[in-house]
Amino acid sequence: MASPRRDGRRDHVVRIVHDIPGRLRVRLPASADGAGVAERVRGLAGVEHCAWSPRTEGLLTVYGPPASADTIIQAVRDATGLDADTDAATPSTAAPDARPTLGTAVAGAVGEIDRRLRAVTRDAVGLGSLVPVTLTVWAARELLLGRAGPLAWSTALWYAHGLFRDYNTPAS
Repeated sequence: MASPRRDGRRDHVVRIVHDIPGRLRVRLPASADGAGVAERVRGLAGVEHCAWSPRTEGLLTVYGPPASADTIIQAVRDATGLDADTDAATPSTAAPDARPTLGTAVAGAVGEIDRRLRAVTRDAVGLGSLVPVTLTVWAARELLLGRAGPLAWSTALWYAHGLFRDYNTPAS
């Protein structure tokens, strides 16, 4: 059996840090070739982005169909040499029936809406472009009708969209 590391993790376990639809973060064993694992995961159909962080020993993957968390975990296991029957990846959450946080629930719901919209439009339109265009058209309409005034709710929505976009879009 592998010896515990300083932080209590074992060298032979791939841990799921978080798993929401379309986004998976795992911690790899210290002995794993993270860059090699990331390259292998990038080659999976449906993987949009995969980044390895040597500092955190974390692999962040953003994906859509036909990829799934299970196929990504299996690719990670294959790349690290872990036997799928012996070391199951274990979520970092304390209890599997624990309720998701509000942020996780909102991100998951918005992500699902975005995935469905992209599927319907064959990746021509996503929420990242639809929301700003809709707000711009609405604002232009209000100006043309002479109804420009305090836009508290729309300003809040605009800033929320900007923050969500800036902090949830994978780097190229």
